[in-house]
Amino acid sequence: MEGARIGILLGAGRAHAALVGDGETRHATGPNASERVLARMLRGLAGSARVGSVTWDVSAELDPALAGTPVAAVRVVPRLPTGGLGSGHPSPLLRSLQARRGAVIGGHDLFGVELAPLDIYAVLAEAAAARDIPALAVTASGAPGCADHELAAAELVHDTRPEARVSLSHQVGGLGLLDREAATVINAALLARAAELAERCVRVGELVGPQVSTWFAAGDGGRISAERLRLLPVLALAASEAAALTGAAWLAGAGDALVGLALPDALAVGHVTGGLPEVTVDRPGPGGVRMAVPTASLTRIPGSPAASAAAFALLAEHEPDQAVVAAGSTGEAAVRARAVAARLPAPGRLVLPGGELAAIGAACTEPTAWLDTVVYAESREELDRQRGIAEQRALTLVAESGARLGSERVVSSRAVSMSFLRSGSYRLMVRAGGEAGEET
Repeated sequence: MEGARIGILLGAGRAHAALVGDGETRHATGPNASERVLARMLRGLAGSARVGSVTWDVSAELDPALAGTPVAAVRVVPRLPTGGLGSGHPSPLLRSLQARRGAVIGGHDLFGVELAPLDIYAVLAEAAAARDIPALAVTASGAPGCADHELAAAELVHDTRPEARVSLSHQVGGLGLLDREAATVINAALLARAAELAERCVRVGELVGPQVSTWFAAGDGGRISAERLRLLPVLALAASEAAALTGAAWLAGAGDALVGLALPDALAVGHVTGGLPEVTVDRPGPGGVRMAVPTASLTRIPGSPAASAAAFALLAEHEPDQAVVAAGSTGEAAVRARAVAARLPAPGRLVLPGGELAAIGAACTEPTAWLDTVVYAESREELDRQRGIAEQRALTLVAESGARLGSERVVSSRAVSMSFLRSGSYRLMVRAGGEAGEET
């Protein structure tokens, strides 16, 4: 078997792996133990097949409630609140991660116009006050339009505290200040754990084979490099859900599908288009925190297997795509999957892989990129030009994620008028993808 790919899901004490290639799927499971034990399991799974890549789903290992370190959150805004910063975020998780909260003068608007000069002395004071806190999260007003103040703040922090780990909100992305700040704080809390995981998984990949590339499943259904995981671990959260959708569609041989993931207590429904799960930036993340990070769009249908079957069959009747129902485990989930499949209109498919769907989906992940930004355009021609620039940026990110040269494509590109801002303001949302290459 040439060009086989392995996906591996790291769970609580267990590791579930799947190898896909030439229409064949193999499964293996074992303890989430030492690097040599994991490498031995993957080599046994590969057998005589030539493995090109190993993609890891480490979302279970990136639980901020368990793996998060204390964070000092620094907000850069043009005017300090007169009543202070208040009691903090409503989420207990975010409050528990923030060992310190502070604000300094600075920031831009969404179009990159400076609203106030950065108070560098206040930044230095915040860095000194947080000297016992290992990570800092810097969120500046208007950072998606101009990141200069965040970059300057990071440089000041590194000059005074070179050992500190710093997360910047413009790297995480997203428009809303509060959602972007929440994602940045969680990202900062996970930097240490992500570095450990990246190093461990890369070493395992090297033990599997000298030409095996190492990737990590992302919450948008794509994959990211070890370097990007170290910088933005928040992108790997909720990766299992997106990977399960991808795996179910791949096993059914459907590029476009309405997918039902059978769980013991519910049916999770999502869509796969062009081999990629549809995503949203509005779903709550860990601890119910809303973050400006794309994750798979899933709707839960609770209730009995019969109720799930009736609801999903009704959805399938009004969908142009093929309907697929899948279960990655036995027991109640498989019972629910069979009940739903019995009600599906032709050519609906039942998928029972005999292994972890998320591991299969991780193996099948392709390079992707997501951009969400605001632009100003006085004419249709200028809007098209701005959109073209954003699409090219997304395609470049896809290429950097190991896409085969020439396979990069724009999956979706939307420009939405923002009527609450000045006339000519648009929100651009661009998603791009590509086919994985054979790079090492």
